[in-house]
Amino acid sequence: MLALWLETYAHSIVEPEGPYADFARKAVQDWLELLAAHQPPQYRRSRAGEAERALALAVLRGALMDLLATGDEKRTTAIVEAYILGK
Repeated sequence: MLALWLETYAHSIVEPEGPYADFARKAVQDWLELLAAHQPPQYRRSRAGEAERALALAVLRGALMDLLATGDEKRTTAIVEAYILGK
């Protein structure tokens, strides 16, 4: 499933008018909205809130791509846990 997500994501970037047009942009927006829903309302509307969501998404997306490339679940899980715990 993750490999299909990454392939579709990449196709939508490489072929913006192709069958997966706008998939990557919509996926980013969907995740940012989900992350925003878990922030306090006032913080959610701040630049710091926006930056925090963007960073969280970048860490998650990077860890998923790394997991697909290496299969190293233990290490990629540690990456996400370190980010969440602020270490």
